[in-house]
Amino acid sequence: MKKLNLLIGIIISTIILSCSSNDNNQDETSKIISEFVLNQTKYLTSKGYIFEPKNSEQTIFLLNGKILNNEWLGKGCDYSNDLKHGIIFNEILSSENGLQSGTYKLTNPFPSEKSIANISIITNIVMSSNCIASGTEISSSTGQIVSGILNIEKEDNMYTLNYTIETSDFGTIKGTYLGELELTQDLSD
Repeated sequence: MKKLNLLIGIIISTIILSCSSNDNNQDETSKIISEFVLNQTKYLTSKGYIFEPKNSEQTIFLLNGKILNNEWLGKGCDYSNDLKHGIIFNEILSSENGLQSGTYKLTNPFPSEKSIANISIITNIVMSSNCIASGTEISSSTGQIVSGILNIEKEDNMYTLNYTIETSDFGTIKGTYLGELELTQDLSD
């Protein structure tokens, strides 16, 4: 009987220790906050979206609000009214197998695989009836963003994105995103 009690005690101890070990791993993962820092202000980006391409180019939206429809029509009226800021990595050229792990660089002209055509950061967004009424934009298309690097790690459906963006007027912007990227079909013209 003592041996049985000892065996049960060892089994229970092993279960408790293995649960504790898993909790530590989850705590380390949950410490990663999805955000970017601009002018010493943190902007949370808890929602991530990837646009299904019409060709081999993907677009990633990292937002604090939601895209309401999984079919993007290319208009600023597909967002939740709580949207205040976000970052867009536009026309990421990857491979025919979709977005892959690797380092992507903002390049102009847009030459080859592992490059990004445009990056936009939008803050101070004012919403009206699920439409963006106004906001402050920093963009590579206007020359305000002079370089950018996006590192992507993908495991199953989980992505870890780390990015560094150099601007002409706002210094360095660094950010991280950890989570799934919700698939959205691009139906814009």
